[in-house]
Amino acid sequence: MSSSESMPESKNDPQPDANSACFREYAPRDFARICALDQLCFPSEIAYTPEEIAAALSQPRTICIVSEQSDEVIGFILLQYRRSAGHIITIDLHPDIRRRGIGGRLMELAEQRLVNCDVRRVVLEVAVDNDPAMAFYRGRGYAIVRLLPRYYRNKTDAYLMEKAL
Repeated sequence: MSSSESMPESKNDPQPDANSACFREYAPRDFARICALDQLCFPSEIAYTPEEIAAALSQPRTICIVSEQSDEVIGFILLQYRRSAGHIITIDLHPDIRRRGIGGRLMELAEQRLVNCDVRRVVLEVAVDNDPAMAFYRGRGYAIVRLLPRYYRNKTDAYLMEKAL
C-alpha cells in the first residue's frame, strides 16, 4: 500500500478494530505489503529496507503476525527470540486504523507466542521523540532500560524498553 492509498471505506467494509480484523501468521505473499506498510509508518531514516525485513524473516525463531481486513494488510508485528529473550523488531499499523485495539492485540498475540517458547523477557527500541509509541509500550508494562545514542540511521536516539513475561 503506497502512502497515497488509504483504507477502504464502504458500508460493507467498516473501519477495522481488534474485533473485526483478522490476525494470522505471515505468508510470503505478504512481503511487499508489509514492506510498503513499514515505509508508510516510519520516516525513511527509521523504516526498515526490504532487504532488512527479508533478512529478519529468514532467521530462525522469527515470528511475524499479520492483521488484515478484506484481504488488505493493515498491520503486523515482527519479532525474534533467542533462549529466554525476545526482541520486537517492529510493530506497524496503517495510520488510518491506529487507536482501535489492533496494535494491542498484535502485542498480546506476540507476547503469548514468546511465552509459549519459554521466553521470559522481551525488549524493543523506540525513538525518543515517539511519545505515542512510548505511551503505548508503557501501558503494556514496558519500562525504559537505557538510552541508545544515535541508534537510527538519521542519528536519532532510541530508548531500549523491556518487559518481563
